[in-house]
Formats: sequence, structure tokens, C-alpha cells
Amino acid sequence: MGLFVFGFYPGVGAIITSVIMIAVGLNCRKDPEPVRTNGTAAASWGINYLLATIVFLGSFLVYLFAFMPDDGSDDFLPWGLPVLAWLLISLIHVIICIAFGVRASRGKVVPFRGIPFIK
Repeated sequence: MGLFVFGFYPGVGAIITSVIMIAVGLNCRKDPEPVRTNGTAAASWGINYLLATIVFLGSFLVYLFAFMPDDGSDDFLPWGLPVLAWLLISLIHVIICIAFGVRASRGKVVPFRGIPFIK
């Protein structure tokens, strides 16, 4: 589900993908193991990715529309660092979705990396 991020515009695709991951992951909580554990990990990762998208892209957009001078004399850096951080997190997101999808398809429990919002 996490690879739906490529189907939409940047930022919007990340939000839609995160919501889909959370919904599908929470729906797997009533299934037997290892589906339950993998679904919980997917939902938690979806929440992590959603929060990263909101914080990093949101902070950049606030700066862009509220604080950026009109003459365009301001450089991309350091205010572009939130976008670069979000792009790095998105790259990690794609790698995690592919690697953990392969591992889950083999019937193994995936190790969760991130803040565990759902137990």
C-alpha cells in the first residue's frame, strides 16, 4: 500500500498513502499472526510517515507563503532543508515498503522502525 505514493502529486500522494496504510493496517488487527503484527507495524509506519509529511512539508509551505520575501532574493537553503528531509524520509519509506512487503509475503514478521503509536 505504501507504494501508492508514486500515483499522486508529491505531498498529496504521501498523505493519501499514509491514510491507506493506516486503514489497511488497522483492518488486519483481527487476523491471525503474523498478519496482525505486520498490520500494526504498517499502521504505525503510516502514522509516522503522515506526521513527517505534515511537519516537514507544512513548515516549508508556512515559510514559503508567510515569511519568504517578495523580491525572491532568498536562497533555497536553509529553508529548503525540511523539503530535503522529507525527500530523504520518502526514499526510506519506499525502501521500507518494498523490503517489508517482500518479507511479509513470505510469512515473516517485519521489524518495525519508528515511533510505535499502535500496540
